Amino acid sequence: MKILILSPYPNKIIKTIEKSGDTYEIYLDKIKLSFLEEKDIDFIISYGYQHIIQSEIIQKYKNSIVNLHISYLPFNKGSHPNLWSHLENTPSGISIHQIDRGIDTGGIICREKIFIDIEKHTFRTSYELLKSKLEILFEQNWKKIKNRDYEVNLPLEHGTFHLRKEGIELLSLFSEGWDTNIKKAIYETNNFKNRES
Repeated sequence: MKILILSPYPNKIIKTIEKSGDTYEIYLDKIKLSFLEEKDIDFIISYGYQHIIQSEIIQKYKNSIVNLHISYLPFNKGSHPNLWSHLENTPSGISIHQIDRGIDTGGIICREKIFIDIEKHTFRTSYELLKSKLEILFEQNWKKIKNRDYEVNLPLEHGTFHLRKEGIELLSLFSEGWDTNIKKAIYETNNFKNRES
């Protein structure tokens, strides 16, 4: 099977794919259906990919395209999920889901809640922790994902969604940005809200 990896950090994904005997291509630009046909791609994995995938690609690869996301979906769909899980007190976690026409709205293949100690972690270190756990979850489930040997989970929770610019604006309020301690950031955010009201 030939896999297209859409990711700026593909190393652990590559190791898992190589172990399973599959081949791969890595790509970061916006993909077109003609490119996929030319490369004879069988399966697509998106992980930190910054482009919206065209609906004709989603249709053609309906059960052969997944996304790895560092949130406990359906909470924190969209951008900066690790930031919002703490500031809005929603579950921290990781998910692998099918890609549909929405943003992080496809059927969930597997997900896991992850405890993050907010006194010890910054947004950056917790992001790295979630990435590491997500890569392990992918490794544990790749065989059943590529064989479509799973049941899709459509959770009843309503969930949340945020745009990239919302996260950038909020992070700019913290003097240490991504390196801000999470507990300190929660305290500062509550102060921002109190000053506004």
